[in-house]
Amino acid sequence: MFVGAYYLDKKLQMKFWGGLVPLLVGLAGSMLLYRSPASITILGWLNNWPVGPLASWLGGLVGEPLPVAVVYGVLCIGGAIVTGFDLWKNHKYNPAAITALLITPIAAHGAGDGWLPQMIDMLHTWGAGAVAGVVGGTVGS
Repeated sequence: MFVGAYYLDKKLQMKFWGGLVPLLVGLAGSMLLYRSPASITILGWLNNWPVGPLASWLGGLVGEPLPVAVVYGVLCIGGAIVTGFDLWKNHKYNPAAITALLITPIAAHGAGDGWLPQMIDMLHTWGAGAVAGVVGGTVGS
């Protein structure tokens, strides 16, 4: 779905729908990625490299431990901000928003217990169920 979103972003030239359709396809892909076991697997890979070692290195620089949950929380919130800005302001930022939609569901699994990561987690849980129901009803799972 992410590849399809990038493709649609390049091909659709309509003023409003040309920006919104690729973003909705990317959003659906983000919801399905959140629901899939692949996002947990990717999170484990990122914990081994680069996020885990980078957090340890930055924590060593400042003399305080930096939990990886904080890094994932920042990525999760940043991805939501980029996507929200694209929806609100200008659809010309679609490639950045689609990339954020790829990163956000993975980061949401590793984020801490703050209210904003929990809200993003809740939205992904609800959206994943909705998209899975639509896709399942379409292809007949």
